[in-house]
Amino acid sequence: MSESRDESIAQLEDQLDGASRTLSSLDALNARQAERVAARMDRLASQLMEVSPPVAMEAVHQRLGTTPASSEDFAAVVDQMGSADGDG
Repeated sequence: MSESRDESIAQLEDQLDGASRTLSSLDALNARQAERVAARMDRLASQLMEVSPPVAMEAVHQRLGTTPASSEDFAAVVDQMGSADGDG
């Protein structure tokens, strides 16, 4: 099962590489074509999110160059928010 999955992932990577080369070789897309490509890429990204585990927050912070909030920072935000209004 794992070998089949690895082969499928390798095929997907090859296809994505091909799509990337194709896009980079195009001189320009008109607005309609660009919207269609973007919509398909959004759908693919959504599908990947469904089958992939979420990125660990540590990796997100590294990529963005941020640091996680401390417990004190979080408590300060909660204090600034005030009490709940009971609407939800």
